[in-house]
Amino acid sequence: MTTPVAMSDSERRQIAEILSRRANEIASHHTEYTRDRQHHGSVELALSREIDRLRRLADRVNPPEPDEEDDE
Repeated sequence: MTTPVAMSDSERRQIAEILSRRANEIASHHTEYTRDRQHHGSVELALSREIDRLRRLADRVNPPEPDEEDDE
């Protein structure tokens, strides 16, 4: 078992950015894929799940700053 390594804020932001970019890349392919009337629902579902998974990971690695309105 490996020991967790502490990451700097910069590293967290970089990892979150990579995950977000990858989710956006998949989302663009997902959009193109679903335009084809012959697309398979199972592939569409798998792409949607992967997009959601990557975005959740990005938020866990580098949580978004709360809105100023939420602080009030």
